[in-house]
This record gives sequence, C-alpha cells and structure tokens, in this order.
Amino acid sequence: MNKFSKQIWASAIGSITGFFMLFLGILLLILFSTLSGAIFNNKEKINPNSIVKIQFDYPIFDKLNTNPFINLNSLANLELNNSTNLYSILKSIEEIGENKNIDGVFLDLRNFQSPGLASLKEIRDAFKKVKEKNKFIYAYSNIFSKSSYYLASVADSIFMYPTGGVEFSGLSTTIPFFTETMREIGVQPEIIRHGKFKAAVEPFLLTEMSEENRKQTEILLNDVWGVMLQEISQDRNISLEDLNKIADDLTISLLPNKAVEKQLIDQLIYPDSLYQILKAKTNKEELEFLSIHQLKHKKSKSKNQIAVIYAEGDIDGNVDNIHSGYATTIKEILEDDAIDAVVFRINSPGGSALISDEILSQMKLSKKDKPIVVSMGNYAASGGYYISCAADKIIASPNTITGSIGVFGLFFTAEELLTKKMKLHFDNVKTNKFANLGEVHRSLSNEEKSLIQISVKNTYNEFINHVSQARNISVEEVDLIGQGRVWTGLRAEQIGLVDSIGGLQDAIEIAGKLANVEAFTVVEFPQIKDGIEAIFSDFTHAKTFDKKTFEEIQIEIFKQKFLNKQGIQALLPIKYELN
Repeated sequence: MNKFSKQIWASAIGSITGFFMLFLGILLLILFSTLSGAIFNNKEKINPNSIVKIQFDYPIFDKLNTNPFINLNSLANLELNNSTNLYSILKSIEEIGENKNIDGVFLDLRNFQSPGLASLKEIRDAFKKVKEKNKFIYAYSNIFSKSSYYLASVADSIFMYPTGGVEFSGLSTTIPFFTETMREIGVQPEIIRHGKFKAAVEPFLLTEMSEENRKQTEILLNDVWGVMLQEISQDRNISLEDLNKIADDLTISLLPNKAVEKQLIDQLIYPDSLYQILKAKTNKEELEFLSIHQLKHKKSKSKNQIAVIYAEGDIDGNVDNIHSGYATTIKEILEDDAIDAVVFRINSPGGSALISDEILSQMKLSKKDKPIVVSMGNYAASGGYYISCAADKIIASPNTITGSIGVFGLFFTAEELLTKKMKLHFDNVKTNKFANLGEVHRSLSNEEKSLIQISVKNTYNEFINHVSQARNISVEEVDLIGQGRVWTGLRAEQIGLVDSIGGLQDAIEIAGKLANVEAFTVVEFPQIKDGIEAIFSDFTHAKTFDKKTFEEIQIEIFKQKFLNKQGIQALLPIKYELN
C-alpha cells in the first residue's frame, strides 16, 4: 500500500472514530441527564413551610418537546433541552395551592423567557388560584420586561434590584418591508390575494402598512394592552388612567425610585436581603427552595380519558410543526373507544391551505358523537382557525390572536436577477401550455395569475363556507368578519367566532362535562418518546453540528421565512411580536 493510500485510510478511520466518540459522548451526557432527572425529580416528601422557587428561564411550549438537540447549535453550545410544556406547568402550580406544606412561591424573573401573552395569562390565572389558598407570592427581578411585570403583578409583593428598571411603556409591533430590497436584487414576489385585510403579503408589496392593516393592528394592540392593564390595575390597586400615565412617562422606566413611588414596585432590595425576608416569612434559619419540576401532580386513576392533541407551529408540513400526519392522529383518537372527549389545542398562525383542509376534513369525517373542544393558545389564526372551526366548543384567551379568515397565493420569481443582473440565458421545451409553471427564472403570465386567482377565491369560499356551517353564521356575515381580518379572543367571542374565554384547563373541564365524565385521565398527543427511543429518533438533529458559512445560514433562514411559504396559504398577516 503506497503512502497516499495509507493517508486516505488513516484520515477516513480518524473521521469515523471521531464521529463515533462524539456520538458516544453526547449519548452518555443525555443518559446521565435522563437518569439524574429520574433520580432527583421523583416526588419527594415536602417539608413544612417550604417555598417553591420558579424562574421561567426556559422555553415553554404547548406540546412537550423531547428533541435532546433543540439547544445544540454547535459543538461550543452543548446545552441540553430544558424546555417544558404549559399543561405540566399549570398542573404543578395547582399542586402548590393544594399542598399544605408549601407556604408560598418565589418568582425569580431575572432571566425570564415569555411563552407568549395568551399562555402567560393562563399561568398568571393559575397563580391567582394559589393566592386564594392563602399562599404568598413574592416576585423579584433586575429588569422587568412588560411581560414579566404582567406576570409579577399577581404577586403579593414585587421586589427589584436597586439599580434595576421596569419596562412599562405600552405595546408595539414593528413590521419590516422587503419590497424595495427585493426590487433592488431582482426578485419579484408574485402575489394573488383575496380580502382587503389579508396583509401577509404587504411586506412584499408595499413600503408601509395599508390603512386596513394599521387599523386592525391598533385595535389588536389596544385590546391586549387593555387586558393587561385591567389585571395589573386590580392586583396593584392602581387606576387604569394612572397606569397609562405611567406608561407615557419614560423616567419611571429609567429611575428605580420612581417605580416605587408610583407603586409598580414595593421595595428596591438586593437578593441577599430578600432571602432574609423569605427566611423570616417561613421561620427558617436556612433557606432551601423547591423547584417547580419537583412537584408531581396527582394523576387520576379513572378509566375515562380525555385526549389533548397539540397542534403547534406553522401549518407547513414540517415534522416539528403541523403536517398532514395530524389527520391520521385525529382519526385514530376520534375512533378510539377508550377516549371520551378530545381537546384540540391550537397554537398556530396558519400556513398551507391544503394541509389545513386535510386536517379539518378528517375531523369532520371522524367526529361522530365524541365531543371536541378547541383551546386556542397565543395564535389560532387563518389556517389555525380553519382547523378549529368544526369543534363543538371553541375556547380562547382574551389575548389570543385569531380570525384572519382569508387566503392568498405567494410565489417568488427572479427573472431580473437571473437574466439581467447575472446574464443567465434559459431555453425551454414543453409538451403543454403550463408545463413550466413556477420556474423561478420567469415571471408569471397574466393568464397564469388569473387562473391562480380563481383558485385563491375558490379556497376562500370553501373557508367561509366551512366557518358558516360550523358556527351557524351566514356566509355573508362570515365574509364581513373575514377577508383576512385579525381579531383578539375577546372580540372573536363578541362576533361569534369563539364560544367563551378561558384557558387549556377550562377547555379540558368543558370537554369532561360534554362527555358526562366527572373523573378522567388526560392523555397528551403527539405522545412523547422516552429514553433511548427519543435520543435515536431525534439524532437526525445532530446535523446542526455541521459547519455552515454565514451565507448558507442566511439562505436557510430566508427559505424558512419566505420560500417555504410559497403557494396558496391561509396564514396570519403578521406574526405579531408584541413588545
């Protein structure tokens, strides 16, 4: 064997060995984490006068995410998945209220990650029930964001670091517009829409919001802000008028003493001094905190079962989001005699009109006499509302963003970029007139646009007919409140798109009543994988270890945000990030 061959074999063996050692190291790390979790997170005896310390410094999803590689962006970032799901959080908070050995809660919000305002309201409501059980709640942070302060305002006392601040300046949302940028680089968005409020395509069509979109966004922000202010007002005993004055006074956010003066904060204090207060509160010399993850809620032994199906993320066919496979899951659960009722938890801004229709159609076919209750999370809009409308009852948070009953077609072509700027030439042979429809090097013809417009309008008509039949509202009325317009859960209840206001646990209780079962076990779907099964099934995510150039990462982001949303879509106008 020559020297060159030996080098190739040595290199190959070295690469294989290195990959194996990397895999083995990750496997052992995950196994150790899993075993230690099983050992230390078992329900322990809780001593009297205990305090539960809750940080919320981790992602909170609707469905439990078992992918162990979710936080692994590179070999330098070897942090394991520490996310949890909303239902387990709510049940653990319920356990705090029920356990006689727990005196109260310390909300440490210094590294707070918001789960979204609708989910946050459900968590806040759960803490209100804890207070009704005569448990204390103290909240602390260096800097309170709007969402963390909204949660903290449920507490008996709010403490802040002496040089900290409270961001309490109202809500806003900013929309980027790509129209001129795309024109500059030679990419042309081909847009076919139906409905004057369908603003999802505006970032590719305009350079500022349309009047219709500005109007609905203002209403949406004011509705959500109004809900937050109302609850803060009640718990902090500050009038709505004064809260809005505080929001307009930037000095209150910048000067800690001002926040105390205006009663947003009770006391400026260092962490060590706060611990002394907690010791005195519980008559303990040494302070030990329980973690919320140590609290295991009591499981019902009833044979009655209520299934909770989580539909979270874009309706885009991605296995991590909402895909056609949900139709199969729904069919199996609805036809399972062991299941008494179904709660369909929707947290989605919508997406593919085709996949949305597949899910809705399967639900209507398999429904029969089994009650279905939809629980809406942060979003249940457009395609998210499409798959909701056939339920027996629809429950939404006042902060849910829903509606957006509308459809649009979006295609990207790059004729100018490819032919004029890059000087590429294309030639084509085809057997039929529209055989090369959708090729990126040419713009759509007027005839093609007209035919796609017919398809978009037809899909919209199917959408409003589904809503009309399911909600017992005339097609004309659905059209009036449709056309892509977005509503908060509060307004959706007023116009008949939603039955009542509430959270996930409310929806589960309603499902039980509809099924005439008092005691029941909650079974969650998609069902999570445990141990080795989860590790091997999700090892495909290890591809994130691959080194990618900055350009490759940006192209991937662009594909996820834009190119994967091509075609006929039932999608929320804007993924509203309320700041």
